[in-house]
Amino acid sequence: MALWGNSDNVTSAGTVTLNYATGICTGSGTAFGASGSAQEGDVIRFGDRSGTYFGDAVIVSIASATQLTIGSTAGLSGVAIAATSFTVSQCPVSSIGDVT
Repeated sequence: MALWGNSDNVTSAGTVTLNYATGICTGSGTAFGASGSAQEGDVIRFGDRSGTYFGDAVIVSIASATQLTIGSTAGLSGVAIAATSFTVSQCPVSSIGDVT
């Protein structure tokens, strides 16, 4: 068992759009909060490191299956995130500042 969680990648179906001003992430085809999907405390990675990558953030709350809030945009590139693929991980929060 990992020190931080059981899954490096949890179910990450759909696409997301982020409002930088509010930290609200709106999904399409997502299941935030469902068993096996994104949960509070998980790390959401916007984009794909082998393609267009926008950065990572910690999920601080989930309002519905299609809406969550991140704690900070400090680990993000600042580029608009719209209809973008994503992955969710139970990796350590410290990994946001260290992409290696």
